[in-house]
Amino acid sequence: MKLIFDARVLTHKYYTGIENYTKYILENISDRLDINIAKPISKNKYLAHMWTHFILPFKSGNILFCPANSAPLFVPKSKKLVMTIHDIAFLTYPKSFSKVFQLYYSFLIPFNIKRADKIITISEASKSEILKLFPHTKEKIEIIPLGIDSKYRVIRDIKKKKQILYVGSINERKNLTGVLKAFEGLPTKLGYELVVVGNFFNLFSLSSEMKEVLSRAKKNDKIIFKENLDDEALVKEYNISTLFIFPSFYEGFGLPPLEAMACGTPVITSNISSMPEVCKDAALYVDPYDVEDIKNKMQILINDDKLQQLS
Repeated sequence: MKLIFDARVLTHKYYTGIENYTKYILENISDRLDINIAKPISKNKYLAHMWTHFILPFKSGNILFCPANSAPLFVPKSKKLVMTIHDIAFLTYPKSFSKVFQLYYSFLIPFNIKRADKIITISEASKSEILKLFPHTKEKIEIIPLGIDSKYRVIRDIKKKKQILYVGSINERKNLTGVLKAFEGLPTKLGYELVVVGNFFNLFSLSSEMKEVLSRAKKNDKIIFKENLDDEALVKEYNISTLFIFPSFYEGFGLPPLEAMACGTPVITSNISSMPEVCKDAALYVDPYDVEDIKNKMQILINDDKLQQLS
């Protein structure tokens, strides 16, 4: 048995959750299976997508594994197709994406789902949404929850700073707007800074409100944007932060809260989507649509040392 591993997303310049998922999967199976690692030569995104549909399906192997939400339109019947669908945000939270992206995925994914021999997803929340829209997948969908790398750890003898940390893309569904507004509402006498870490390249469609809030935040010397941190720098940011804030509107899984917990930092996250499933009773929950609730929970956690230890 030979596995064709679709590594297209590993040619991307910047990594987000899906790229990291693909990287870790490949690292952990490469010495256990006979694998044909397939990547496009061109890094041009349009040519790379053409490669996916016209070259990838004909690579040598018996099973094609596509770990990044999509697969070729056509896969020969002689090959099994296994794909990971992390979420269907393009359908359930479409305002985050460009019209072209929505149209492309709305056309492609139903074809992929119908053709796939096995579908992997990452949480009960994602499975429920997929089944709601594609009920015929019930017999071929499996949940394999995500895990975090051992690099996320408590660094001994490191001092906490008066710092609130957010990690994620600038994407409407991540609710960075709510984070920024809530932080602006905190009493200045608390002396806290907000550090926003992520890849800020232009991938998502942003509302005029979010553009305005971002513009205001970039003029605030208490809000610091840090882009494309390496692994060790990110682990350090988790460790030195007093709290981690992640009030996302929608997540297929949501790894950053677990990364923060592994680094010994208390977490505030959403009481909806997959977050209660992932974080259980180890986080402080907020209504992501209520900026006042986000602000109040941040203030409560900042002022309560005992709660910080429990969260």
